[in-house]
Amino acid sequence: MHGTVIAGPQRAVLIVGAAGSGKSALALDLMARGARLVADDRVRIEPRDGQLIASAPDTLRGLVELRGIGIGRVIPRPYAALSLVVDLDATPDGRQPDPLTWHHRGITLRRIAGRSVLQLCSVIELWLRDEIELIDEGGREHDKGDSR
Repeated sequence: MHGTVIAGPQRAVLIVGAAGSGKSALALDLMARGARLVADDRVRIEPRDGQLIASAPDTLRGLVELRGIGIGRVIPRPYAALSLVVDLDATPDGRQPDPLTWHHRGITLRRIAGRSVLQLCSVIELWLRDEIELIDEGGREHDKGDSR
C-alpha cells in the first residue's frame, strides 16, 4: 500500500495521504527528532499475532523521498508493529473530534486526521516515545502497540 512508516522505541505510525500531502516531509521531521524510518512511499503490511507488521519492499528499503532534492538513503528499521495511523488527507472535526479507526485485514487501529494540525509532529513524536496516550471522550486509552 502507499504510505510511510516511522518507528520509535516502542511504537510505530503509518502515515497515509495523497501524493504530495507531506508523508515524507513529516517522516523526515520525525527522523530529525530521533524516530527511525521503516518504509517510505510503499509499505508491506502483514497481520501477525494480532498486530499489523509493517516493512518496506526490498527495492525501497532505506530510501526516503527528499521532495525537491532527490532520494536519500538511511539505515532503516527492518519492520515494526503499527499502533497508530495518521491520515494527512483528513481534517479534524473540531478541537476534540470523535476517535477515528482504520481497518486492515481484520485488525483495527486508531486513526487521527492530520491535515492542518499544527502540533502534529510533536504529538506523533510523543506517541512514538510512549509519553502520551490518546484518550476517547469516555476516558478509554488506546492500546500502545509494540514495535519490533
